[in-house]
Amino acid sequence: MMTRIKRMKALLKSAALVALGVVMAAPAGAQDTTATRTPSVGPAIQKIETASALSKEKLLTVTGIRQLPDGTVLVNDGQSRRLLLMDTTLTTIRVVLDSLTDVANTYGTRPGALIPFPGDTTLFLDPASYAMLVIDPAGRLSRVRSVPRAQDVYMLTSPNQFGYAGADAKGRIIYRVPAQVSPAVMMMAMSSTTPFYPPQPDSAFIVAVDLSTRRLDTLGSIRIPKQEMRMRSTGDNGWTVDQILNPLPRTDDWAVMSDGRVAFVRGLDYRIDYLHPDESWTSSPKLPYEWQRLMDEDKKKFVDSVRALQEKAAATQFVGATIRWVNMYNGKYPENFKVPEGFAPPAGFPKDWFLPTGVKFPANYTYACAPGETPMAGGMPGGMTTQTMVMSGGGMSVTSTTMGAPPAGAPPAASPPGRGAPGAAAPPAGCLPAPIMMNMGGMTPPPPTMRPIVMVEPDQLPDYRPPMTSGAVRADEDGNLWIKFVQPKPIPGGPVYDIVSPQGELVNRIQLPPGYTLIGFGKGKVVYLQMRDATGIHLARVRLK
Repeated sequence: MMTRIKRMKALLKSAALVALGVVMAAPAGAQDTTATRTPSVGPAIQKIETASALSKEKLLTVTGIRQLPDGTVLVNDGQSRRLLLMDTTLTTIRVVLDSLTDVANTYGTRPGALIPFPGDTTLFLDPASYAMLVIDPAGRLSRVRSVPRAQDVYMLTSPNQFGYAGADAKGRIIYRVPAQVSPAVMMMAMSSTTPFYPPQPDSAFIVAVDLSTRRLDTLGSIRIPKQEMRMRSTGDNGWTVDQILNPLPRTDDWAVMSDGRVAFVRGLDYRIDYLHPDESWTSSPKLPYEWQRLMDEDKKKFVDSVRALQEKAAATQFVGATIRWVNMYNGKYPENFKVPEGFAPPAGFPKDWFLPTGVKFPANYTYACAPGETPMAGGMPGGMTTQTMVMSGGGMSVTSTTMGAPPAGAPPAASPPGRGAPGAAAPPAGCLPAPIMMNMGGMTPPPPTMRPIVMVEPDQLPDYRPPMTSGAVRADEDGNLWIKFVQPKPIPGGPVYDIVSPQGELVNRIQLPPGYTLIGFGKGKVVYLQMRDATGIHLARVRLK
């Protein structure tokens, strides 16, 4: 049952992985960060330079970690569906959960999620079986219990979209749920003879669920980017839905802190509202940020430039999809078929595929695997290999693609943290899973079409550039918030994070190495990063000063 919190203080004021070499072990007391730039407001940006450990275990994609009291760490390799226990040197001690069906502790058929719980306990949520496995402080399974609300499993296991679920001091699970479209709007959509896409809410709720009573309480709300859709007739008695893109959406974000507080980071004025365990509210002062005013001409130029980039990307995707369709279904390229200037085939096409006029495979291209070849470890940067099914009448095609793969010939990122000088990364060796096609009924899917680019009007953009985007906020184990803010003046390297103390003060700014992704934290200023080199995906452990 949804309940409302008492009046809140100003609650609604607001609204790839490529690296090279080996990470060198840092000696005791080594400097982990060095200053790289002094902004006009706030502290200087510090750059991570060293790491104390690098995993050697074959990983595909690390979707979460949890450091245990003795310094060991649970590593959730979601793509390979394994939960590993590693020591402080990131050497595997044992497999806690495995994807093999003949073992007692089975991971499940879909990537799960780790949720920190009071008492150094960890919950592993299996979205396929709707079960929560309780893992004790030693990294061993102690019991199994059902999820409190089956309809919310997706929100609990999709951190990139909904944020990282956590637990408060009362043992309630904190997570984000979407606001619902009003019944009146839904009835309007159902009664209309013309297809109608209901407008989506521009806010979401942060809720807490009690695992024993399954009571659901609303803790607060955040502003999220509004997704607007437009129905368009195709001219042949059909309809299609176009998404209206907003290149500068204003958004809030949230995180569960290590002391049980829930932080609401407001994008309108870049400050933090804290909900305390006793249900009281406090607010931080506005965080230092180089605000950039957007005049009317600035907004128009920005929309036009983003539209041009989106149209180029759409044309590139259209050419790639057409190449697949022609080769997989014995089709023909349309007359006067145009290829964008600088087009490079995406990685994973077979060597014998027929390409459009003027297109060739680059010298360092990563082809699809021939029969008998083994795909490279972790796939291309991004590491996520997916299958796409296309159905048309009685026909269906299944195409394996690797997400996050850069165009062939793209320059490598800088070297990983270590004491050696940056080097040059060699192109990944190996091949990618070959496309798979299954025809049913002899039907052929229709050829691809170019997707139109629909942008918001310039006057709908905010008057100031938003300081952050969705999914920007993480809470570490020392009571700090890490906010990946939008750099007013971009600098070379990886993403930059504002470090906000438990008292709500901006105390540091840290930049990750290029090609690295923030995965999680441990107590004592320990940070875990994910990187990729020619041998696959690795987990790096960094201790900050």
